[in-house]
Amino acid sequence: MKPYRSFVPAMAASILLTGILAGCGHQASQPPAASKSKNAAAPASSTSTGLITSPPSEKDPLTGLNTPQHGPLVAVMVENSEYGRPQYGLSSADIVYEAYTEFFYYSRYVLLFWGHAPAQVGPVRSARPYFVSLVHEWPAAYAHAGASNPGYTSIAQDNIHNLDLDASASNLGYRSSSRPAPHNLFTNISNVMQAAQSNWGNPAVTAHWPFANHVSSGTPPYQTITLEWNPRNTLEQWRWDASAQGWTRWVNDPGQNTGYVQVMGLNSGQPVVASNVVIEYTTEKYMYDPAGTGWISVQTRGEGKALLFLGHRFYQGEWKNNGSGTPTHFYLANGKEAAFDPGQTWIEVVPNSQSAVNPFHLTLAQ
Repeated sequence: MKPYRSFVPAMAASILLTGILAGCGHQASQPPAASKSKNAAAPASSTSTGLITSPPSEKDPLTGLNTPQHGPLVAVMVENSEYGRPQYGLSSADIVYEAYTEFFYYSRYVLLFWGHAPAQVGPVRSARPYFVSLVHEWPAAYAHAGASNPGYTSIAQDNIHNLDLDASASNLGYRSSSRPAPHNLFTNISNVMQAAQSNWGNPAVTAHWPFANHVSSGTPPYQTITLEWNPRNTLEQWRWDASAQGWTRWVNDPGQNTGYVQVMGLNSGQPVVASNVVIEYTTEKYMYDPAGTGWISVQTRGEGKALLFLGHRFYQGEWKNNGSGTPTHFYLANGKEAAFDPGQTWIEVVPNSQSAVNPFHLTLAQ
């Protein structure tokens, strides 16, 4: 079978970007003076000293799995440049979102934690408004290290439970001497959960999509998903693992000449294995910025096409989001809401077309 190319129109050949290294390496804007306390709330009457114990039968609303304990939901902004790899926390997160940052040069992650609290997550980096929109879909406290000016505006407008490791929550971050700044800032999720509990309590969390009760094992029609974010530094693959009945993650940094290397969980020592991989196509545009930081806009509201890899099942579907902090839902071609496999989910938020400043390319192969 020939490799599957993205079904969205006008996918041109990949174009190399040059001279755009500053897009991820520059220092984040300083927060407005008021932003340090903009979203602060009076401490709850009781604080958590760790994860909250739940009945063993309680389902994790993010994974659909039984979990014996949970804490307040937290989201962490994590880097994905060659300087920030390998990352901590990828295998422990319940849900991971991946999208471009400025210049369409590097991608970046939002990691959501509810049922696990790894001791080290990062490198923690700065926020952008569309990442804030993704966090706003959940009742999550948001740990990040600074933000672009539009990012700070979005945090304030959306009333995000703000834990800025560069400002009011600087006590939650620590730097490692083994990496250069700014690629060396990490956090402990138990501490982040405790801070969230102290400030905002433990808001109820509901599932954003249904989970399949009984999923038979099988082989997907495509067994390799290749995402080319940038041919200079970030080529990624999801590979179907028949023994795990899940998708293992691989990354290739062409500058290192190592080929594809499997992504491991540095806290667990286990491979990153996703039960679900969703390709969410959005409208993404370069935004003129006189300061030269190369901001982009990413559509997170409305609707668009989606490729749904739910365990071994594959569908061409769509996503819909009504805005105002409502969840994004995913639908099959027949209009029925997609049922996810229990386990970790990755949402790959990608452009629905290419341009001279946007090199993204996706290929599916057997």
